[in-house]
Amino acid sequence: MATWQITAPQRFDLDDEVTHLDVFLFGGRLSVVGTDLPPRIEVTRTSELPINVSHDGGRLAIKHERVRPWPGPLAPLWWWLRGKSQVGVDISVAVPYDTVADLRVIAGPLIVSGIRGDLTVECTSGRIALLGIGGRTRATMVSGPVEALGCAGDLVLETVSGEITLADLAARQVKATTVSGSLTADLDNPPHDSRITLETISGELTIRIREDSDLAVELSAVHGRVTTAFPELGSEGRWPGGGSIRGVLGKGTGRLSATAMSGSITLLRRPVDPEFAGDD
Repeated sequence: MATWQITAPQRFDLDDEVTHLDVFLFGGRLSVVGTDLPPRIEVTRTSELPINVSHDGGRLAIKHERVRPWPGPLAPLWWWLRGKSQVGVDISVAVPYDTVADLRVIAGPLIVSGIRGDLTVECTSGRIALLGIGGRTRATMVSGPVEALGCAGDLVLETVSGEITLADLAARQVKATTVSGSLTADLDNPPHDSRITLETISGELTIRIREDSDLAVELSAVHGRVTTAFPELGSEGRWPGGGSIRGVLGKGTGRLSATAMSGSITLLRRPVDPEFAGDD
């Protein structure tokens, strides 16, 4: 097993293959990208707390050393006065496209692009951006936005306080849930057997789908309006102050379900681009 301790900005390439990436950072910026070039790590900013790197049997681990905050109720005060400066780093990692990745950042932005292996992303406070992801993905955020752009595969996205944005998706399975925050979904061309579930407790829900989509649609809001640009979808009142819309678009082989407790739901129509009208 090869090991390094990083205390200053540097870049180095790895000679052996990487099949699994495991990252844990207390704070800072993490970027992970898929590549067909040799795996590499680039650290452009370091902090007082060293970063330990190990590479063993295809598993690449990048982790902060364990930090010791002030005890008991003084721990939050330590974070604001000392913690951020001790752990703030900027790390970029390039690994093969099919790498399995487990990524966790306590505070800071986390960006992942071009990964097709199974992906787990966790962030307590910051931002998660997923770009061109193609595998099974689960992203969890406590406070901050989650973005998924141009992704396929299976997606599970969760945030407690923050917005979720989905754009140009062609994913087969999608489940996006936010407790407090809006949810915007632009579904480019979901597969014929797609299952898309969107939920928000407190926030607006805006969805745009192609006008040639094959979806069974069910939209429901407990306290809020439900509107659609598809006249073929029927509407009905369900709760005082709320409503629902349901119906079938095209062959109805896929499923779109959207639920809002306190907020409105809007379903928009997206014209088909003539250059891609034949795409499946």
